[in-house]
Amino acid sequence: MSVHSHTAARQDAAATPEFPRHVVTAVLVSHDGARWLPDALTGLIGQERPVQFAVAADTGSADHSAQLVTDALGADRVLHLARRTGFGQAVEEANRAAPVLTPEELPYLKRPSGWDPVTRTWRDDAYDLPELPHGEPIQWLWLLHDDCAPEPDALAELLRVVDRELELGRDDVAVVGPKLRGWYDRRQLLEVGVTIAHSGRRWTGLDRREQDQGQHDHIRPVLSVSTAGMLIRRDVFEQLGGFDRRLPLMRDDVDLCWRVNAAGLRVLIAPDAVVRHAEAASRERRTVDCAGRTTASPHKVDKAGAVYTLLVNTRTAALPWVLLRLVLGTLLRTVAYLVGKVPGQALDEIRGLMGTLLRPERIIAGRRRRGRPAVDKSELRPLFPPPGATVRATVEQIAGNVLGGSDSEVSSAGRHGGGIESGPGGDDADFLEIEQFARLKRIARKPGPVLFLVLLLISFVACRNLLGGGALAGGALLPAPADASDLWSRYVDAWHPVGAGGTPSAPPYLAIVALLASALLGSTGLAVTVLLVCSVPLAGVTAYFASRPLVTSRLLRAWAAVAYAFLPAATGALAGGRIGTAVLAVLLPLIARAGIAASGLAHASGARGSWRATWAYALLLTITTAFTPIVWPIALVLGLGLLAVRRTDITAYGLRFLAQLGTPLLVLAPWSLTLLPFGFFTEAGLEYGDSAASALDLLGASPGGPGTVDGLMLIGIVLAALAALLRTERQLGIRTAWAAALAGLVFAVLSNSSAWAGPATLVYGLALLTAAVLGADGARARVAEQSFGWRQPVAALIAFASAAGPLLVAAGWMIAGADGPLERRDPVQVPAFVAEDGNNRDQARTLVLDSDSAAHVRYMLVRGSGARLGDAELAAANGGNTQLDKIVANLVAGSGADQADQLGGFAVRYVLVHKGAPREITRVLDATPGLKRLSEQHGSALWRVDRPVARATIVAASGTASAGAAGAGTGAGAVQPVAAGPVEIHTTVPAGSDGRVLRLADAADDGWTATLDGKPLTPTTVDGWAQGFKLPASGGTLDVVHDDPFGHTAWLWAQGALAVVLVVLALPGRRRDIDDDLPEEPAVPAQAVAGEGRRARRLRAQAEAEAAGQEGQNGQDGQYGEAVPPVPQAAPAAVPQQQSYGEWDTPSPAGAAQYGGYGNEQYQGTGQYPAGGAYDQSYQADPYQAGQYDPYAYGGTGQPTAGYDPAAYGQPYDPSHEPSYDQGYDATAAYDPAQPHPHGNGSERPDGSQQ
Repeated sequence: MSVHSHTAARQDAAATPEFPRHVVTAVLVSHDGARWLPDALTGLIGQERPVQFAVAADTGSADHSAQLVTDALGADRVLHLARRTGFGQAVEEANRAAPVLTPEELPYLKRPSGWDPVTRTWRDDAYDLPELPHGEPIQWLWLLHDDCAPEPDALAELLRVVDRELELGRDDVAVVGPKLRGWYDRRQLLEVGVTIAHSGRRWTGLDRREQDQGQHDHIRPVLSVSTAGMLIRRDVFEQLGGFDRRLPLMRDDVDLCWRVNAAGLRVLIAPDAVVRHAEAASRERRTVDCAGRTTASPHKVDKAGAVYTLLVNTRTAALPWVLLRLVLGTLLRTVAYLVGKVPGQALDEIRGLMGTLLRPERIIAGRRRRGRPAVDKSELRPLFPPPGATVRATVEQIAGNVLGGSDSEVSSAGRHGGGIESGPGGDDADFLEIEQFARLKRIARKPGPVLFLVLLLISFVACRNLLGGGALAGGALLPAPADASDLWSRYVDAWHPVGAGGTPSAPPYLAIVALLASALLGSTGLAVTVLLVCSVPLAGVTAYFASRPLVTSRLLRAWAAVAYAFLPAATGALAGGRIGTAVLAVLLPLIARAGIAASGLAHASGARGSWRATWAYALLLTITTAFTPIVWPIALVLGLGLLAVRRTDITAYGLRFLAQLGTPLLVLAPWSLTLLPFGFFTEAGLEYGDSAASALDLLGASPGGPGTVDGLMLIGIVLAALAALLRTERQLGIRTAWAAALAGLVFAVLSNSSAWAGPATLVYGLALLTAAVLGADGARARVAEQSFGWRQPVAALIAFASAAGPLLVAAGWMIAGADGPLERRDPVQVPAFVAEDGNNRDQARTLVLDSDSAAHVRYMLVRGSGARLGDAELAAANGGNTQLDKIVANLVAGSGADQADQLGGFAVRYVLVHKGAPREITRVLDATPGLKRLSEQHGSALWRVDRPVARATIVAASGTASAGAAGAGTGAGAVQPVAAGPVEIHTTVPAGSDGRVLRLADAADDGWTATLDGKPLTPTTVDGWAQGFKLPASGGTLDVVHDDPFGHTAWLWAQGALAVVLVVLALPGRRRDIDDDLPEEPAVPAQAVAGEGRRARRLRAQAEAEAAGQEGQNGQDGQYGEAVPPVPQAAPAAVPQQQSYGEWDTPSPAGAAQYGGYGNEQYQGTGQYPAGGAYDQSYQADPYQAGQYDPYAYGGTGQPTAGYDPAAYGQPYDPSHEPSYDQGYDATAAYDPAQPHPHGNGSERPDGSQQ
């Protein structure tokens, strides 16, 4: 191959090229680029407006790059540099070697002689022209990479922009850049100008894989353009010192153009100039050898270049802010890369930042060389990304990755989402769309978002009484604390001031709710509302998306999602304030999908499940176990069943089983250990009501209780699941679903008598729906194939019952409302003055009594305004206080003891009896000495203890709480209150008698410490349960604190680290964009539309008519005949063909001339030009009369090659010319991105039409 053969390369020096004033020297830098150089050289030589000189610099290429550029440009035009030479240094060497062409070398720049060769006379008007009629020549450098291919008019369009600016009197244009498109996907936009954010991000303002539709085709100033196709004034390049040597490869373009802008010159983008760019280095298609002694990571080089460019070019006043953004942005990206399982790029982020910051002398020297900018900062501000743009782009990218559709309708559109021609167009298509309600059909093809919106609307209507002011409370739900920090404190603190206090393990679901509240700007109320009110629509959406691998029918998936969302357990959880079951309803479909993937049941081949699916299953199981522990034993039973099935591979699945079931116990420890053996039947919140559901209700997946319906309403789902057992196909999936259903039903029966069976019935209901969906898939066709009999009516009845049941439940739920015991109310559970009194220096408490009979009384010792979320579990974990139990029993029994003084020992100042308690209790309390009735409000009665009460008191050494209270106010045995906080005490105590004791109304614990004037006090136990400290006779500053044990703090850190590791292992890895620009898939031709609708019949008739007409044109040999007279084919320009990488020595076709040592370097009928003559200044009279550049002439006169389509020239298409015409599709063939696409890599379909 010889690029010299292109006729446009040889021009007459006397001829005047377009934009003659501009003298362009092309600089091509190559480095292991033989794969792309043929197209790059073709684009350079084939410019409609040719360059005046070309020089190449090869930086130690290990392939045939040096030979290719030498054959194309000549040995005297190629510089051979060291392999570690950077791009900027190579350009400088080439610029130094390239001569500055003057009018003496380019005669067309000077005034013509006046001789007219036509009339053979002298023309006097030539003498009136100036010596330089086109003006003073402007020298330009056109920088090209070996992996970029400019379009034939690229240079002309770049110069056109410059010339237009000169005509307008603007001579400050120093750099012009082209629009960059993908190498294979020629419609994909890579850059239309580029800038840099303060975080170092390279900002193009384009969406990922954005297609070029002319939306960015306007000339505008930019901060920078890529060096691939950059046109820069030669004098400006030399004045600025060229590229910075500290930027060997990446970000050198941004740095240079930033300096150009700072010098008061302009950088413009010329969108009509198009250059295809392979981005070989950044996509890791070749090594980076110029950034160190060894091969460097492109990510590290880019990061280091970004940091250096920002620090040396940013103004001094903004430098601290930019440095802070760089450090914080690097930390965030490092975490993101670690989460995305690309630790190499995370390390590159740190190395790139630190490698630059640890060499401040380079930054100082770079800033000194640049000096002060010549323009004000306000002039450059529009060239940078607007505030928040990078954050929005990151959020949109994450949302697109998480929520991006992957349904079949999306994947069928091909890699680039191109449309498929499948019917008539124009006005006829518009009419058909209106006639067939095409918009509604398009919505029906993606019912996921619509389903969520409908379910959300239904939920808002049903929860109309649960929206508004106040806090959600009632049933099993206690009001949430006001702020997320309160929830975090309840979880991380070792001491919990609940009841008499204690150090039980806080329930882990508090941390999950706190995490969600923190994401919602610290609003715990909003977090609880989202988890409860939005549980039904979220459950439906997760069920819809989780069912994607099961069946392809969106209608079946939508039905299953709606039926699952309105299972009685889901609506009952909302009505009863059962936040645990609500969370389980949302996550259970995802758990099921992850469990199936982890078990390998999703693979028909029996392949093992992936470890990522195993960790995802373990993560979801950990979260749901924290809310509803019963899912863990259900998973245990199902896991043991799987091990029995996979017993032949017990080692691999045994390890997965241990990871899945052991992870929740480990991450949730030590709380999880308290569940053994029978604590798994509890769930988050108060113990509110048993299920007491009947057997028929449980069979119909109804756990009973508020917000649920009768089990008969969903009996159609049970029948559909049973009918699925009759199907002969997909029995593995159906039987697996029934195994899970039976396990859920067994645990529902076990928990029905002692707790609420809602979580277990959710598992049971989801498994039934799974079996029903698998059985219903294709049921219509199977029933239609059989003769009419009893099966058709039965199938219709089951289908009707299955569809009508969930719809009736949804309608009734929406009409009746979702509120039951759950309601919006004031979170303060005691009278306002009682709550205020509980927060003063005495920290008095309230004893709340609740009873439905005189024989059974429940009580709770509350502080402040009442109990909050998590207090029920903490109080239950404390195990109660036997002395307080005895005091309350004597109080309600009216035993006559001094219960008021005994209550004072627990700092109880008020006794509140809720509405509904028997009258006997109120009469007893009225008759109890020391209790004074205050008021009765909303049916609740309140009494006050008529004794001095405080959380911290000073009592005599031998005095108990009751004795001290009895003698309060007089003598040495008087109780002296001490100002205290909820936990800690920091106050001053007066001097007193020897042997006195500081008594706390809190349970004794080793974590309590006290000091008086810095001297530790001796701890003691008072009344057999209360914490005390021996006080000396002297007074002073008293400090009492509770120190968290080191083991508790260390475990919290370890637990957090385990949770982070588990999340990282469960998340999918980051998608790498190295091969983002690959050859397009072939377009799918139009197909006849199946169906019996009017549009289907019409399209089918049209397809048949076209097929009939095509058959009439075919010859007897089966080849296509000529529909029109053939157009004579002009001799194609001898443009070099891009060979597949590594195939440069392929034997040439028969009859092809051989040149040098390379096959097929010159094509048939093309004269060979001497090496090195491509840019000899011997121009023809007309620079374009020797044949225009033909971008479709790849392949010459030899065999058809990639990029050449005979149909595009009017020739009859002969399929026998296709090498793969008689070959079948080989699914095992490996894809080679270097292999030319059989139908070209551009924007053409195989038939020659434009995509």
